[in-house]
Amino acid sequence: MADDKKKEEPGKDGKKKGLPPILMIAIGAIVGGAGVVFALPPKTVEKMAPPPVIEEVHITHPELIQHAFNPKQRSGKGVAKISFRFVYTVVQDAAKKDVEHTAFEMVKKQWERAFGDSLTLLRSRSYEELNSAAGTKILEHDLRVMLSNTLFPGKKPIARVTEVIWNEWLLQ
Repeated sequence: MADDKKKEEPGKDGKKKGLPPILMIAIGAIVGGAGVVFALPPKTVEKMAPPPVIEEVHITHPELIQHAFNPKQRSGKGVAKISFRFVYTVVQDAAKKDVEHTAFEMVKKQWERAFGDSLTLLRSRSYEELNSAAGTKILEHDLRVMLSNTLFPGKKPIARVTEVIWNEWLLQ
């Protein structure tokens, strides 16, 4: 009976007093959203700078490297006369126009050393190596590496030798 009285009372129809759950969820979302808006720093928009314009400039050095030497042989004496030019490549961006001039000044400064190193490299080859196509390709590669290291020293060189242009090749 006591249970019946509680059910029959006019002011109470079995519901708890307080806010409905949907209203509690809405209030929580509003408070959470406001906290995120005020707690986080404002979003900044970064403007992307245009990438630098980088171009490779190929420069053929005007001076000729010419050597007459005796290649290594087992018997007899042979004579070789070899001359070549080289092409070096400068990588520059549009902001730095003076890189070509700097590279040319480096070549002028190291010219005597490059001349002597190329003679040493040529004299270390045998007559058979100089007379074969494969030996010529290997020699060209070695000259490019040697000239790059001699003319443009450093960990990050401003240029590199990319091509050897043969002018004269005489073996006797």
